[in-house]
This record gives sequence, C-alpha cells and structure tokens, in this order.
Amino acid sequence: MLVRFISDPAWYFYLFWLPEYLHSVRGFSLQQIGYFAWIPFLTADFGSVAGGWINTFLMRRGWSLNKARKVAMAGSAACMPLAIAAAHVSDARIAIAFICLATFGQQAWSANIITLPADLFPSKVVASVYGLSALSSSFGAMVFMLLIGWVVDHFSYAPIFVTVGLMHPLAAAVVFVSIPRIELIRIDRTVPIRPEKLVSKQRAQG
Repeated sequence: MLVRFISDPAWYFYLFWLPEYLHSVRGFSLQQIGYFAWIPFLTADFGSVAGGWINTFLMRRGWSLNKARKVAMAGSAACMPLAIAAAHVSDARIAIAFICLATFGQQAWSANIITLPADLFPSKVVASVYGLSALSSSFGAMVFMLLIGWVVDHFSYAPIFVTVGLMHPLAAAVVFVSIPRIELIRIDRTVPIRPEKLVSKQRAQG
C-alpha cells in the first residue's frame, strides 16, 4: 500500500496534467496537443509489455522470482528521474521525449508492482490485498493532484517534475527494504486468516 501510495500519483500527473503543461508552459495550441500529447501514452503501452517481458525473460534464464522482479523494478524506477530534465530543456520536442521515457518506465514499473500481491500472498487473499493497494494508490493520487494545483499556482511545474522523477526510486527503496525476499507467504488453511498473521509470517520468512 505504501509503495503504490508513493509511486502511482506520478502516472495520474501525466494523465491529467500533461495537456495543461504543454499549453501553459510550452505554448502548444489545442491542435498541437492533439498531435503530440498521445505519444507518451503510446510509449507507456510499450512499457507495460516490456515490464512483464523482462521479468519473464530473466526467470527463463534461471533467475529467481525475487531477483528478476527486483531488477525489473529497479530498471523501471531508474527511468523516472529523466522526467526532471523535461522541465529544464528549451526544446519542447526533447521535453516530450523525456516524458515518453518516464511514462515507459512508469508502466513497466506498474506491470511488476501490481503482481506483487500474487507473488506474496495465497490466492484466497490476493484480491483483498490488491484492492487495498489500489485504494492506497487512488488516495495518494487524490492528495497529489491537490498539491500539484497549489504548487503550480504558487511556483511552477519544475518542482512537480522533480517530485514525480523521485517517487519511483523512493518506492523501489521501500520494496527492497520492507520485502527482503519476494516469495509466497505460507498460511495454514485450518487457521482463520488475519492481517496480523500475514505480517508476522512475512517477517519470519524475510
């Protein structure tokens, strides 16, 4: 829940604020926005495929789930700071290129992070765990959207691009520290499942 609270708001920034940024900062007309604003979302599609593919590719070559998943997540998170440069280059085309790399990394990250509940928890609780993480994601996005409006009104988009560029490396650090090893948590099916038991078993295996 914490990882998605930290990282997912970056995607909502690109979804809801990219056209306004291109208009107010880069001087794009509505027609130009129509011509170019879709490109970062196309690269996001490629990222969604690549994020799952690289994990499978590594596992087929003998890598453990833990190592393959974390390498894929680290590589995806490493793409995100490139967004910081988008706010500082003078050429709008180069800015869009940096944003495209960031949206690619964002969706490659998502392809891996949304599978963590299935990696860690028994099938009977996966849906509940995923639902809680999605709730945290949406709540984080709601808070961040309000902050974006305030920061843009009082400062500029530059602090926002720095923030979205650092969200995923921070989230990756949380994953690596809080989940030392990605593997299925074993649960005694004869005992009622309680959240505190899931946490204690995960810590014991870690």
